[in-house]
Amino acid sequence: MDRRASIERINRLPEKSFLLLGPRGTGKSTWLRAVLPEALFIDLLDSARYLQFSRNPSDLVDLVAPLPPGSWVVIDEIQRLPMLLNEVHRIYESGRGIHFALSGSSARKLRREGANLLAGRALQEWMFPFLYPEYAPGWTIAEACEWGTLPLVVSDPQHRARTLTAYVEMYIREEIRAEALVRNLDPFVRVLQVAGLYNAQILNIENLARESGVKRTTVERSIQILEDTLLATRVPAIKLGIRTKETLHPKFFLFDTGVARAAAGLMVDFPDPVWKGFAFEALIHHEIRAHEALSTRNRPLFHYAVSGSFDVDFLLETRPKTLSAPRELIAIEVKSGERFKPAWTSGLKILREECPESVRRGMVVYQGTDHLVMDGIDILPAGMFLDRLHSDRLVVAEE
Repeated sequence: MDRRASIERINRLPEKSFLLLGPRGTGKSTWLRAVLPEALFIDLLDSARYLQFSRNPSDLVDLVAPLPPGSWVVIDEIQRLPMLLNEVHRIYESGRGIHFALSGSSARKLRREGANLLAGRALQEWMFPFLYPEYAPGWTIAEACEWGTLPLVVSDPQHRARTLTAYVEMYIREEIRAEALVRNLDPFVRVLQVAGLYNAQILNIENLARESGVKRTTVERSIQILEDTLLATRVPAIKLGIRTKETLHPKFFLFDTGVARAAAGLMVDFPDPVWKGFAFEALIHHEIRAHEALSTRNRPLFHYAVSGSFDVDFLLETRPKTLSAPRELIAIEVKSGERFKPAWTSGLKILREECPESVRRGMVVYQGTDHLVMDGIDILPAGMFLDRLHSDRLVVAEE
C-alpha cells in the first residue's frame, strides 16, 4: 500500500467549486482522487486529453453534459490549459449544479493566460507538503529539517536523496524549460542554487547577483518565477519605529527544506550546522504559513531586524490595527539548539519592553525537550509548539 494514501491530510473538501493550488509533488492529485472517488477526473498531463481540449475547449461542455446535478468534475493541472476556465465558467453559469475541483501548480500562468477564475465563485484552497500532524510520528522533525516533507520523500525515505534531486531536475525541465519561462536556463539554475543555500535568510538581490554571477534583473526575474510557480515566498519586514536602521528587506523561503537542499547541491555533502539552523527556521515558517492558509485566517506574518543590532524571526499578527487599538503580535524566535540559552530571549525582551501594547507575547521554539518560562517568555520544544499551532492554542496561553 502507498503510504502517501494512508496519511490523512489536514485539508477538508469544500462544499462548492474550488481551485487547489500547490507546488508539484505535494499530493494534490492523490488527495483529489481520495476525497472525490466518483468524480469525472480529467488529467491534463494525459497527452490525449491535453490535445483534445487544446484543439476544442468546448468539448468539456459535451463531456459534462450527461452528469446529474451535484456531480463533481476534477481538472488536474489546469494551468496547462487556462483557456478551459472559460468553459468551466460557462458550465457553472448554466445553473446545472456541477461542481468543479481545479488543481494547479503555477499561479503565474493562471493569472497571465487564465480568464476570471470563475469570477470569484470558486474558493481558493492550498496544498502543502506534509505538515507536522500528518507526518508525525513516522517522520521526525529532524528528518523534516534535513529532507523536507514532500509526500514522495516521506513515503520512500530509502531513496530520498535521489527523489529530491529528480524533483529539482523535473521542475527545471517541465516548469521552466517546457513553459519557456526564461530565455537562458543557465542563469536561472545558478540563481536557484544560491537561493537554496540562502534559504530562510534576508533577501538581498545584490548579494544573490554577486554569488550567482548573474545580472540583478535576472535575479529579480528568477525569484519572481520561483514565487509564481509556488516554490518560494517572502516574509516582509515590519517597521515598529523603535530603532533606526530597521530593515526593509523581506526574508526568502523555498517551500520545502529538502527541495532547498537539493537546489543548493547539498545531497552528498552533509549540511553544516548553520544551514541546518536556517532549515529549522524554514520548517517552522512552512508550518505557520500552511496553518494560516488552511485555517483560512491568513493572518499576516512578518520578521523584524535592526541592521547590526538584533532580529526576531517571526511576528504573527493576531489582531489587526484599528482606529481604537494597536495591532497585536506574537513574537517568535526559532533556534535549532537542544539546550536553552538565555541570550535567545534578548530580542523578544526588547520588543516586549518597547512595544508593550503590540507585542503581547513572546516565545522561543527550539529542538530541546523542556518547556520553560523565563521573564514571561515561553520556551517551547518544537513538537509542543507545532501541537499548539495546529490545535489553535498559540494565541491563548495554556493553563
